[in-house]
Amino acid sequence: MNEIDIFKKMLEAEERRKRIERSLVKRIEIREVLPCLTTPGYIRFTAMADREIGEIISLIFLKFPPGRSHYNPAEGTLTLNIYNRMITLHPDGMIAVTNTRDLQEAGEVLEKIKGLINEACSTYLRSGPPSEDAVEAAMRVSWTDIYRHLPKTNCGECGYPTCQALALKALLGDARLSQCPKLREAEYLPSRRELKRGLGPFLTKALGLEL
Repeated sequence: MNEIDIFKKMLEAEERRKRIERSLVKRIEIREVLPCLTTPGYIRFTAMADREIGEIISLIFLKFPPGRSHYNPAEGTLTLNIYNRMITLHPDGMIAVTNTRDLQEAGEVLEKIKGLINEACSTYLRSGPPSEDAVEAAMRVSWTDIYRHLPKTNCGECGYPTCQALALKALLGDARLSQCPKLREAEYLPSRRELKRGLGPFLTKALGLEL
């Protein structure tokens, strides 16, 4: 590689860094605070990011197990059951959060949400949006799709009494498929490969099976 090529790659890398920096959410402001409907003494609130986030919501959806996320493609909204609360992201940058102790905790939660959004922004600029097939697969996956490729020995080594229980807990986000030691054994490598192929890279990672 000559000096011109090296310089060109350096310029491209710098431009990519600037694009990512320009796309990041830098500020999320709380707009409204109301009493929480489910936990007495707690609050719920809405906030607004300083940029629209519609293009990266599907990437955030694919980051979590299906049992912890609900994506509405018609409205472009995503509701997450994380951090012991419900969080709804809207394409225009509005964010609704429940079950929060006070404004201090609200700020802490918004920092975590900002991190999720900005991680998705960086991924989007590097790799583009996920395919429609990947999003649809995550929306329709069930515990039986996971169970189909588990060893079915019901050995309990994963911490659950049956393979069916592990499949269901993984779908709900309460367990990880990597807890099954048999999937690392040579005998079950074909099952592991089929599981990865059937789930795809996004779901494989979200459900806790190492790529």
